[in-house]
Amino acid sequence: MDKKISTIIETDRLLLRTATYQDTQSIYQLYSLPESSHYEYWEPIDLAKANRLVRRWVRNQQKHPCSAYHFVVFLKAKELMIGMCGLEIGFNPSEAGQIGHVGYRYFPESWGNGYATEALSSVVEFAFSQLSLHKVESGCVKENSASARVLEKSGFRLEGCRRQGFLIGQKWHDFMVYGILRKDMAPSQT
Repeated sequence: MDKKISTIIETDRLLLRTATYQDTQSIYQLYSLPESSHYEYWEPIDLAKANRLVRRWVRNQQKHPCSAYHFVVFLKAKELMIGMCGLEIGFNPSEAGQIGHVGYRYFPESWGNGYATEALSSVVEFAFSQLSLHKVESGCVKENSASARVLEKSGFRLEGCRRQGFLIGQKWHDFMVYGILRKDMAPSQT
């Protein structure tokens, strides 16, 4: 049983809420698709790994303060899960919980509709307005131009390139590093 009430973010078209054990099957379906793992360092997962992943997410979301939010993204009009958008805080202990890292993945049939940008923008706004983070970071391999567009449309700025810094399978890829500062947001968004 999930002990904590879910964190919920609502946009015009989307509802984002933190993952629960009841989402495991849908998360497995998403993370088992080769298309959704194409630009990731891990292969599509099986149901057992999805169960472990969701258990870890739910445990982390129950901690206070919460160090990770794994949002299940739903299309409100159809009450349909279309993807995930995660925010992890303080990868590096010296950041003292002031920098968040975001990632996302969506079912292919939802690509190209602006959902990823809408969800990511709302998670970034949440990070700054509710969690008072200083910065949010993300990145993608250079070949993933769709993800780069999502980041840029969400206000992220390209900060650099980690040359050959991301291994997928047996091949090294350039990794494009993006970031957005709280001060980059319009005053009405924070």
